[in-house]
Amino acid sequence: MSRKKKHTYRDFESVTGSSFVNQKGKLQAETSANICESMLQSKAFRELTPKQKILYVYCKAQYYGKRKPKKNYEKQGLFQADEYFFFNIGLAEEYGLYTMANHKRLYTDLKALEKAGFIRCEKSGKGHKEKNVYCFSDEWKKWG
Repeated sequence: MSRKKKHTYRDFESVTGSSFVNQKGKLQAETSANICESMLQSKAFRELTPKQKILYVYCKAQYYGKRKPKKNYEKQGLFQADEYFFFNIGLAEEYGLYTMANHKRLYTDLKALEKAGFIRCEKSGKGHKEKNVYCFSDEWKKWG
C-alpha cells in the first residue's frame, strides 16, 4: 500500500513550501484555504463585503491543520468532525484582521457569514469566556 505523497506548495504560494515560522515564532505546518470557483461566483459570496470575504478565507484556513474543537470536547463526543473550528477575537487579532477595539465588527461579520449560509455558530462561548465553535455550512447554495 502506497503512502499519500505530501503536497508541496509552489514558490508563488508559500514562503517555504511545507512549514514556516508563524508570528509567535513557532514552527507551523503550511496549510491552504481552497475556495471553489462556483462559490466565488455564487450570489451569496458576491453579496458579502470585501472584509467578510477575507474573513471567510481565514475561517476556511481553520479547516486544515489548525487546533480543532474535537480535542476540547472529546469526552462529551461533541464537535468531532473536521468541519468544526474555533474563531474568536484573539485569532482575528493574530491574523491582523480585527483589533480588540473593533471586536464588535468581527462578530457582526461572522453573523453575516452565518446569515449568508457559509458557517453556523454551534456553541457560543460568550457566557463562559470560551471560544465560539463554528461549523462550515452549505446553506449558501440556496441563494441561487
